[in-house]
This record gives sequence, C-alpha cells and structure tokens, in this order.
Amino acid sequence: MFDSNEFIQESIETLKSTIDDIAIIACSGGVDSTVAAVIANQAVGELLHCVYVDTGFMRKGETEEIEELLAAQGIKNLVTVKAADRYFEALQGVTEPEQKRKVIGELFIRIFEDEQ
Repeated sequence: MFDSNEFIQESIETLKSTIDDIAIIACSGGVDSTVAAVIANQAVGELLHCVYVDTGFMRKGETEEIEELLAAQGIKNLVTVKAADRYFEALQGVTEPEQKRKVIGELFIRIFEDEQ
C-alpha cells in the first residue's frame, strides 16, 4: 500500500544525497510542481531556487497566493517572472487547442531557461 509520508521521506533523502549545489525548479503554480518544490526545499533548503512563471492565465490574485504559499513553506529563493505579455503575443492568432498547448509549453521552457 502506498504511504505518502514514506514517499516524502525517501524523496527528501534521495534529493539530499544527490544535490550538493544550487538546484533550480520550475513552478507552474499547479499542485504537482508546488509539491515538488516544497519537498525539494525540505531536502536542500537555501540551495533551492524556485522560478515561478506568471503566464497571465491564473485567476486574479492567484500569483500572489502562490508566492505567499511558497514563502510560508520556507522557500527563500523565489523568482517570479511576469510573462503574460509574452504568452498573449505568442498565442495571438492560434486557435487550435493542441497548438496552444504546444506554444504554452515551449514558451514556458524558454522563459525558464532564460532565468537560469
């Protein structure tokens, strides 16, 4: 049976034994990346640098909530990239849902790489 506490502890130990320098994590504000950031922070603390990309697609006030949540979890090195204009420009004229997903994903990666 899956034990989430055991999984978290094993993940923390694995990260501690693997990371010995700055670690950079992309945070979209979704559950998966937020949980990954919190676990990584528990493992390596201030070695973790978290990059949150504000795409402009979040609900009003949600970016601030995400920043507050990550700070409350002890993440000290958080950079928020305000990229709404870049997303809106890149998506101008794109109507196909699959193409939109591709544009959004590729731009997220480019922005994240620019912040390293």
